[in-house]
Amino acid sequence: MNSFLTIVRSNMLAQGIVFVLLGLFIVLAPDKAITTLVYLLGAFFGISGAVSLIGYNRERSDSYHSAAVLTSGVFMVVLALVVFIFPHAVASFSTLIIGVVLTLCGVVSAVRSLELKKLGGYVWVSGLVVGALVAIGGVLIIVNPFDTAVMFCYVLGAVMIVNGACDLYLEIQDRRLLKTN
Repeated sequence: MNSFLTIVRSNMLAQGIVFVLLGLFIVLAPDKAITTLVYLLGAFFGISGAVSLIGYNRERSDSYHSAAVLTSGVFMVVLALVVFIFPHAVASFSTLIIGVVLTLCGVVSAVRSLELKKLGGYVWVSGLVVGALVAIGGVLIIVNPFDTAVMFCYVLGAVMIVNGACDLYLEIQDRRLLKTN
């Protein structure tokens, strides 16, 4: 049991340090963090496509040597090329999709809240306000997708720094308690 607790403590220490460092990177260079994430996505698509194409050419069984495997491999490689050639457009487009989804969800929530008005009471007002705020947030994302992604990075980085700092604080307190006992 002691070895398990030792592993958990060392993992908390490492996790705390990694979270603080990643959080600082994201807060200090949000544009590079977004671009790095997009490049990692492109690498994932490229590797997946290459594996599919290699599997298509190497395997002799019908399950691997099908048009679907070839098509998905080519599609993934083309998608990777698009991501590597246009990283900012891909980041903005992804954020744009999130904005559209949030806008639609907010409008649907607001409409559903108005339907609750028929039941009486004032509960529907909170649903309407939240739905409207979500829809407005979605519209703001649609209007300015890349800057919104940068703002999200600031918030994410700050949360990661706080989480990592809390992990480090807990680790220090845990070590202090173990020394006194």
